[in-house]
Order: sequence, then C-alpha cells, then structure tokens
Amino acid sequence: MTGRRALLLAVAAAAAAAATAAAPAAGVPGFVGCRSFLSRTAVAQVRPRSLVVACADGNFYVTGLSWTRWDARRADGSGVGHQNDCKPYCAAGHFHTYPVAVSLDAVARCGSRRELQFTRLTWTFPQAREPGVPRRGSETFRCA
Repeated sequence: MTGRRALLLAVAAAAAAAATAAAPAAGVPGFVGCRSFLSRTAVAQVRPRSLVVACADGNFYVTGLSWTRWDARRADGSGVGHQNDCKPYCAAGHFHTYPVAVSLDAVARCGSRRELQFTRLTWTFPQAREPGVPRRGSETFRCA
C-alpha cells in the first residue's frame, strides 16, 4: 500500500469514527486528537473506534478500539496499531499491524465552552514488533 493511500485510509477511518462515537456527557472528558482534514470543527468523542496518533502524516493510527474504562480521569482501551515502517522512506514504506493498549489522560478544560478533553494518549505494544519500533510512547494533543 502506498503512503498516500494509507494516509487517505487513516483519515477515512478517523472520519468514520467521528460519525459513530458518542458525544461526551457532562463531566466526562471527550477526545479530539488530530484535527480532521475534512472538517474545520473539531468534535470531542467518547469511546472512538479508531484514532490517528501521527497527525501530520497518518503513519501511525489505531483501529478496532475497545474501551474498558472511560471516566473523569482516564480512559483505557485496546485495538490494532497500524504503523508505517517508513523504509526506505514513509511514502514508500509498508504498514505493519500490532496489538496495542492505549490510555488517555491529562484532562483539560478546552475551548470557549470549557469542555473537558483528554489531551495525552499513551500507547504500549505488548507483543513482538518490527526492530526499531519502540515498545511504548505518548503523544500530547492541544485543546480544540
């Protein structure tokens, strides 16, 4: 799969997740993550089925998310991580899939309506992965 095609699929997956995820209830943080390329309005989601981790290029995203916790302080789930090896460079690289555990935290009040949002995503690959792929990492997202 080409890098451009993979990016388009990642964006489509994020748009589909936005269409199916619930809006946050009062007092429960949502997650905005990467700003959509398809919409100027970023909408917080609760328990999205997929999300993009690498906002700039879509070279790392997660699908099939299943959430075991989503409360006022933290969200925990697991799914399938899709990560581009970027060999020899990202546009010519190949996506590899791995089981992944994700957590959301760092709640902040965001936007003019001061809505609660998770602003940090942490991931862990619990099983084997390609050489050079870190076992864990995190990404901080700005308030929307």
